[in-house]
Amino acid sequence: MQYGQFKSDYPNIAGLLPRNFMADADEENTLRRAVAQDRTEYLEIIDTLAKKTPAKEIRKDPNRLTSKTNFQSFYAEMKAYVALKHWVFAPYPADVQGTQGEPDYEFNIGELDIEVASRTSWDKVDNVRVAVEDKLDNTQYTALITLKDDFIKIPYKGNEIAHNEQLVDDIVDKIVNLDTSNLPSSINNNGFQIEFEDTGGGGSIIRWEGAERIPLDPKNSIVDQIEDKVKKQRGGRPLLLFYDADVSFLEPEDMRQLLHGTKTGGQNQEVSDTVYQHRNVWGDYLRDNGYIPESGRTTYSKAVEPDDPKFDLKHEGDACICSGDEGLFADRKFDRVAGVLFIDKPGYGYFFPNFYSEKMNFHQLYRGVSRNIEVRSNEFKDLL
Repeated sequence: MQYGQFKSDYPNIAGLLPRNFMADADEENTLRRAVAQDRTEYLEIIDTLAKKTPAKEIRKDPNRLTSKTNFQSFYAEMKAYVALKHWVFAPYPADVQGTQGEPDYEFNIGELDIEVASRTSWDKVDNVRVAVEDKLDNTQYTALITLKDDFIKIPYKGNEIAHNEQLVDDIVDKIVNLDTSNLPSSINNNGFQIEFEDTGGGGSIIRWEGAERIPLDPKNSIVDQIEDKVKKQRGGRPLLLFYDADVSFLEPEDMRQLLHGTKTGGQNQEVSDTVYQHRNVWGDYLRDNGYIPESGRTTYSKAVEPDDPKFDLKHEGDACICSGDEGLFADRKFDRVAGVLFIDKPGYGYFFPNFYSEKMNFHQLYRGVSRNIEVRSNEFKDLL
């Protein structure tokens, strides 16, 4: 897409950018790449966000948007504004936003601060998809892209990111050099296997080679990020964290486990005292989520007759969080953290409240946010 057309079609976001944005922006800047690759769906979303938020105040210095990292923060903060407005209540940018030790937002009633965090993938897989779809545009072929086990699923360190990027750059070169009038059945390297099928229309499907479960935060990168954000909590003011997870490896249940803890089922598992002590206020929530037994302090498991006699006996029971399996919120440094408002990669919203706090009761906030998500839609796109 020509930059002039971009400015004409998407004036809200274009008006926030500095002069010479395309020349000065990082090569991996998401917006720069979207303009260059004519990714209209993303451009429409970012333009709508710029229209429906106090984007200029969130942006601060226009030159910061040339940075890949700063632009991602800007994008996440606009998403946070929309999500908070509909699921909690209307925030406004804090007077001291973006300075060391201060939050990104405060609520207009002045009682709650907001800090925004996000995580995006640095593996450049999207470059492969875009290259394939550009090559197969207006052809009858579809590509099945398999990410092989040598491709690092969670690239945290610089050498891991560089490893993935080398694999991506190599396969993109092979894609670019393809002759669509004489496609091979497949191309590959150590990270990718791409098979071409005559389906009558272009496109691509991405899948993993291995079906093993991706380990949860193996290098504590997410934990460290959350703990760093909690440092923005001011005095006695509660803090709510907004987390935009634009990565496939961090799902709602993963975040729930990190924050609340790990559940254990089976016979005679004893619940953690740290969790059980909050049953008077949070009892229904704790039981519904399998954090405390349905009754008493220990779990049960029993065999029951199956619905169909052709099948073996089945078991039913409950679960709990045992001592030593508590989540991040059990740490006293989180006592004034209300919870995490989480958006996953497909765009669905979830609220994980802090039921562990010994200083503040966030149950009413939890009920209000949960009701808003249920009534107003849990899909972020419906809020725009």
